[in-house]
Amino acid sequence: MKKILNVDGMTCDHCVSTIKQAVENLVGVFNVEVDIEKKQVIVEMEESTEKIKDLVEIITEVGFKVRI
Repeated sequence: MKKILNVDGMTCDHCVSTIKQAVENLVGVFNVEVDIEKKQVIVEMEESTEKIKDLVEIITEVGFKVRI
């Protein structure tokens, strides 16, 4: 499943790598792309509603706001 999350607060490459590292550590995530210009995080992952909640939680924990 591919999920696109709109994320506010990304301003630099450090933000991109922080989000990417945090999301890649979640079980069931296959690929993470962060587009700073579009303010989007694109995640390929196992299909599960609970996993989406995990994505939002981990991105929020590292300091960014997720808009679904």
